[in-house]
Amino acid sequence: MRFDLVLAGLRLFKSRNQAQAAIAAGAALLNGRAAKPSDDVRAGDRVRLAGPRGARTLEVLEMPRRSLSHEAARALVREVEE
Repeated sequence: MRFDLVLAGLRLFKSRNQAQAAIAAGAALLNGRAAKPSDDVRAGDRVRLAGPRGARTLEVLEMPRRSLSHEAARALVREVEE
């Protein structure tokens, strides 16, 4: 599934456009490297998000299949230590 769709589907960004902007700015990394919005994401991949409140790394446990609530989306990722 596309990186931008995964970020939006997991409710890490409010919209796909915001996810694409973060990817373009280098604030969202896939497996420790810069990525394109069209890059493929699979279960087990790690997403690093950097923002004004600091950085965090999440492991994708399962791909979102439809629109999810925040609680349901949180169950599909887990925060990992670096």
